[in-house]
Amino acid sequence: MDNHEAKTVLEILATADGGCEFCARELFNRFAERFPEFSELAESIFREKFGKELNKEASGGLA
Repeated sequence: MDNHEAKTVLEILATADGGCEFCARELFNRFAERFPEFSELAESIFREKFGKELNKEASGGLA
């Protein structure tokens, strides 16, 4: 996956459940865990879309 593809995937994840910040946070954290080379991109896009920092502590706790 390249940077452009990762950005596309993250933009799709940001629309989870109609743009739910908590749902998207869980998905972004899972994405960053699976693809750590794109964790900074995930943080940047989450901040841009939701105006908040992406952090694991605020995760919704979905299993």
